[in-house]
Amino acid sequence: MKSLIAFLALLALGLSLSAAEPAPKNKEAKKPSAKVEALAKTLTAEERARLLSLLNQGDTAALMALPGIGEVRAKAIQNVRPFTDVTDVTRADGVGEGLLAQMIAYAKAGFVQPQKKAPAKKKDAPKMADPQVPK
Repeated sequence: MKSLIAFLALLALGLSLSAAEPAPKNKEAKKPSAKVEALAKTLTAEERARLLSLLNQGDTAALMALPGIGEVRAKAIQNVRPFTDVTDVTRADGVGEGLLAQMIAYAKAGFVQPQKKAPAKKKDAPKMADPQVPK
């Protein structure tokens, strides 16, 4: 009986300790790397503000306009909001330095969608002149 009471006391103590100190959320505790910080510093204030606004307020379709962002990554970005800086987007699942670099290049290019090339027309083979048959 004493061992049961001791076990319950330890269990209660463990629960109270875990409730007193919540574990830090992994995604929020992650700091951007020096490379990410350096990439972000290449943005002008206007580019940075537009990209941050898009990341914080863009719907799924708007986020999917960013290079490398599909529906799954767009949802991951939405789940980690709000961002105080563009570098915070690296907290989202599937978004790392490389993808942030693509987003920054997109912002620096003026948020212009790349033109999709029309499929090349298949050229017809040149028509050969009918061979002259001697009479």
